[in-house]
Amino acid sequence: MQPLLRRTHRLALATIAPRVFAFCHTFGLTVWIAVVEGSGWTLILPGMLLLLWPGVAYALAANAQNSKRAEFRNLLFDSLLFGFWCSVLDFYALATITIGLACLMNNLVVGGLRKMMVSALLFIVAALIGSALTGFTFRPYVSNNLDIYQWAGAVVYFLTIGRVTYSQNRQIGRSIGEIKFQNRVFHALLDLGAVANRAINIHSLLNDSLNHLHTHFPGYGFAVFLQEPQRSEITRYAAVAGLSPKDEQRLKRLLASVHEQREHPVKLPQTEEGENLYIMPMGARLSMYEGWLFVKAPNRDDGLEQILSLFADQLAAATENKLLHLELKKTAERDGLTGLYNRGFLESALQMSIQSKAQTPNLDFAVLMLDVDRLKEVNDHHGHVAGDQLIASVARYLQRHCRDSDVLARYGGDEFVILFPSADLAAAKRMASLIREHLPDQRCTIDTANGEREELALHVSLGCASSSEAPAQQVFALADERMYEDKSLRRKPNTGGPGTTRRPSL
Repeated sequence: MQPLLRRTHRLALATIAPRVFAFCHTFGLTVWIAVVEGSGWTLILPGMLLLLWPGVAYALAANAQNSKRAEFRNLLFDSLLFGFWCSVLDFYALATITIGLACLMNNLVVGGLRKMMVSALLFIVAALIGSALTGFTFRPYVSNNLDIYQWAGAVVYFLTIGRVTYSQNRQIGRSIGEIKFQNRVFHALLDLGAVANRAINIHSLLNDSLNHLHTHFPGYGFAVFLQEPQRSEITRYAAVAGLSPKDEQRLKRLLASVHEQREHPVKLPQTEEGENLYIMPMGARLSMYEGWLFVKAPNRDDGLEQILSLFADQLAAATENKLLHLELKKTAERDGLTGLYNRGFLESALQMSIQSKAQTPNLDFAVLMLDVDRLKEVNDHHGHVAGDQLIASVARYLQRHCRDSDVLARYGGDEFVILFPSADLAAAKRMASLIREHLPDQRCTIDTANGEREELALHVSLGCASSSEAPAQQVFALADERMYEDKSLRRKPNTGGPGTTRRPSL
């Protein structure tokens, strides 16, 4: 197994330039003094070791298990080397002061007061050891030119340290900003699942999700479009948050030009206001639709490009789960033959109406029950396939005349129920009269068992009741009773006079 690659700590990288400058400048100082006092190579040759140390220090930090800790040791070793070398230079006053201050400042900046005190101690100990080996000599002054050289080097070094410190602070600031942005992204993604779970349909899911993202990123605009896979000109669902109508229209026009993009985020041309648009496809994560997530950013945001796919993935997963949930719910609530609500859903809706009546006595509901005539006869003579066709024809007729607020359900084999959640008996009677008057004019073409086609008139028995005339718990039973009374009356022979027709009571 290959060892993991270690990253050199930013502290070791930041100190490369100042250290190289400091030791090269000190070597220059050494050469100058050697020339002035005529010591020649006896001082210059050992001074060349100063040129080697910056490279050795970086190698030690780069190859250490903990490069930050290794660089702390390097800074202390700088103090040792400089303390020893100041004694070699006979404690040239200006150099000793500026070099010593530089060592103290370096350790103070990176390690605090404790590191600075350790650095001062090492500098003094190294200077004393050097004095013991070379003899103690104090050189307060060499020449004006050397003083100028030393002052210039000190100024450049301290300015370099200041620039490095500024750069490090900026980098730390950017890192903090990135962490805050990542935290916002994390919380937005974490809460997005809960927002999606509370949605009751796809429209509310998309709207609530985008409003949630806009709350976390108030300076941004969001839009999502779900389109038919084979008919890209048809947008089935759409939602926007934080966008103007002008932006929304522009995005709709741009949809036509991005259909070839399937996987990666795309940066679109800037808006007239200089804002940036990004788009991330969601189609690969959706089974029923092609999806597109648009984001408008106030300025270029490379971090946003990186996390845009996370938003798209989360939103697509929530949408897909909701679609599957609604499909399963629809299957559980619907009758397989007619597509109407089934008995279980009707009973739940009826209980809600009963509870509403108990809580709000003035809020009535009504029930209309229908039983398809001749279904058993059709099944016996033409087969159950023909009977199913008859049931489906009645269902289609009822669907055309029911309002969205009405609950139309297939209650049993040949029974239908219409629940009027907030209406009185008059509404149920109007619907019953409409059905009684116009349903017989409808014709149902059935395929008989022997392969022939036959037209049948549609007839039903009806019964209605309302909570305005009976206790809420007894409304359904009363409607059922009246329906069977109607069926019985319709089966009796007509005993009226010529031209008369018996009209059953509802």
